[in-house]
Amino acid sequence: MIRHPLIVLAALFALALPAAAAAAGPSEVPRNSLDPRVKLKDGDRYLRDLSAQLEIPREEICKELLQYDCFRDAFRIVLGGVDAADLGVNEPLEQEALTAPIALDRVALRVCVTRVERDLADPKHAVLLRGAGPKGTSPSPAWVKRTVQGLYDRILARDATPAETAQLMGFYQKVSASASPADTKVKDWVTLGCFAVASSVENVFY
Repeated sequence: MIRHPLIVLAALFALALPAAAAAAGPSEVPRNSLDPRVKLKDGDRYLRDLSAQLEIPREEICKELLQYDCFRDAFRIVLGGVDAADLGVNEPLEQEALTAPIALDRVALRVCVTRVERDLADPKHAVLLRGAGPKGTSPSPAWVKRTVQGLYDRILARDATPAETAQLMGFYQKVSASASPADTKVKDWVTLGCFAVASSVENVFY
């Protein structure tokens, strides 16, 4: 279950992004796409992609209330699915539901919480949270930077830009200033860093 401090940190992270981007200087000039058309992933595709990116079996990756599949049982219609048998919905909604962004964020956060919990339970096979150092100690800046790069490599299959690296490293400084134990700070930061990348426009569209 997501605890209130994690939700508060997520809100602080959202507020910190514009300031961090400004501090990092001008961003790289984007290149024009050869095919500028993009589509929002439906919930099943989104979860399949995250399953591969974060090495969690599809059937285990996201459980609403720890028992209902996030797409099939919880957000199927909202996230672009159909249910002809039970709900009489034969085609995806013509326009995205107003609650779709909330559902996507909820799914992304649940998936990232699951990945970090698994990393803590089995450090030898950790995917995101690994090599942070002895328990109870703060990780080095080099570790923080490596972890940022690892998040982008895992989820978006590319390196983080200098501005993106600065954003997440700056957010770690905010998290590390809290009164929480060092291990909790690291866990919360990795979870929310994963959430930020997993719920980014680049990852939810294709």
